[in-house]
Amino acid sequence: MAGKNVVVVAAALVAAGVWTLAAWAQAPLSYAKDVEPIFVKACANCHGGNSPKKGLDLSLGKGYADLTGRRSQESPTMDLVKPGDPAGSYLWLKLSHTALEGRGMPRTLFGAKKLPQAELDTVREWIIQGAKP
Repeated sequence: MAGKNVVVVAAALVAAGVWTLAAWAQAPLSYAKDVEPIFVKACANCHGGNSPKKGLDLSLGKGYADLTGRRSQESPTMDLVKPGDPAGSYLWLKLSHTALEGRGMPRTLFGAKKLPQAELDTVREWIIQGAKP
């Protein structure tokens, strides 16, 4: 009987650990806390300042308003960010280098360069979670 109890307790601890890890992995993401630092670092040199490219200002405090509720200039039938739908978000297609129009982002003097995978995962998950501010 004691052996059975040990197995039940061990299974409960493992399940609790897995649930805690899953809950942590799905922690709500926000633009200001999680996504904006990526864009400020990787994108604001071109998409910022007095004359941001394509009129898209991703500098500190401005990017969220420019990304949400706005259509793509290169693909006017698509929203830049479609909350809950990375494949329907032109921003995601540009960052993942799968857009049919234009070129992948971010750009460098030597062509397009993808963001590190962890940063791409953060942006994608933010969109999936509803693209919250």
